[in-house]
Amino acid sequence: MSPVGRNVTGVVAALRAEARSVGGERAGLMVRVSGMGCERAARSALALVRAGAGSLLCWGVAGALDPALGCGDIVLASEVICETPLTLQLDGLQPVAVAARARLRTSDRWRGELYAALARQGAVRQGAVLTRGEVACEASLKAGLFEQSAALAVDLESAAVGVVAGLYGLPFMVVRVIADTAADTLPPLLGTLAAAEPRTMLGRLAWLRLLCRPAAWPGLLRLARRYRAALRVLRRCARAAWSRPAVPAGARAEP
Repeated sequence: MSPVGRNVTGVVAALRAEARSVGGERAGLMVRVSGMGCERAARSALALVRAGAGSLLCWGVAGALDPALGCGDIVLASEVICETPLTLQLDGLQPVAVAARARLRTSDRWRGELYAALARQGAVRQGAVLTRGEVACEASLKAGLFEQSAALAVDLESAAVGVVAGLYGLPFMVVRVIADTAADTLPPLLGTLAAAEPRTMLGRLAWLRLLCRPAAWPGLLRLARRYRAALRVLRRCARAAWSRPAVPAGARAEP
């Protein structure tokens, strides 16, 4: 679903499985796999804008901060909070600095349309999403982040997509499905995987280190099951959100 008056939506997904859940590109929709982290997400968002996207959507799974959220619950961000200072180096642009605790608003109208479309796909919550530079692995850390920010969920990319949308005055939205809950503690090496390009030697070594630690395997298997469950919900969300024809070009938009 494109927001009213914008006929091409650019979708940024960190991982290939999340991008595939959209169901492929179609009229009014462009999808890019960014990789994990703000710098990569910003580059993909900028590429989408330069390719003609008139709105930007950050799409994928996230970790819960609110203890009331369960695996498979849907989060529509009303705003994105940038946990720490962020400087984005974007090709052809001056470095973009974002202050710690900056709040990036999403499109109220677009969020309302998505809520109406997704309400039958699972439990849907609207509220803040927190973007940070590292994976929140420990349950105690998630509890602290929730107390400080009151954000429903945490991710690694949404703030960057929001910054690019803001630079170009475009509508911005975030759809996240919860994989790990606030009570889940993840293997710490997941942070190394998030920082490494997956197809580089560093990325392969990070996976090897993870697989060579049997103590991490139960947590990985639990996370894999929940990730697959979250992807199933994402696929249902995509079918519901883009079941309507693309909005005709030329209509006026309300960000």
